[in-house]
Amino acid sequence: MPAQSPRLKRILASIAIAGGLGVGAAGVAAAATNSSSSTPSGSTAASTATDTQQQDPSYQSSVTSPEQANQSEADEAKALEAAAKISPDQARQAALAAVPGTAGSVSLDNENGNVVYSVQITDSSGTVTDVKVDAGNGSVLAKDAGHEAGGGTEAPGSATEAPETAPGV
Repeated sequence: MPAQSPRLKRILASIAIAGGLGVGAAGVAAAATNSSSSTPSGSTAASTATDTQQQDPSYQSSVTSPEQANQSEADEAKALEAAAKISPDQARQAALAAVPGTAGSVSLDNENGNVVYSVQITDSSGTVTDVKVDAGNGSVLAKDAGHEAGGGTEAPGSATEAPETAPGV
């Protein structure tokens, strides 16, 4: 019997490995199915296409906040303000230290769970750089340069907002 024990162990190990691979493959397939079919109810094909084209940021902030599906913009803004550890002025200073120029708008955003300040910096040549500043520690996480000031040129996947006007104007 002792001669068959190592063989039996190899057979059992092979079965365990094959079973683990099968479970892993099923998990990957289930994850792929869930991520491709999990769209919020009422979403359109256009918004789904935009969502799949948008890439996660390549950075991780020190402060995170999960996105809430049914949360109003005002409630989200309050939650982000409560999570932020630095002020908008501190974020502006950090962005200007990384990219010399003139600071424009500063907004607190939830970038796929990362709480960041987006600071628009315009340099002397008119190029606008979107600087992402960690809302927790003030470190610069990303810089997206190349937009012309006032030209409306945006990077793929970025959002542009029309200026607000009074009704009837």
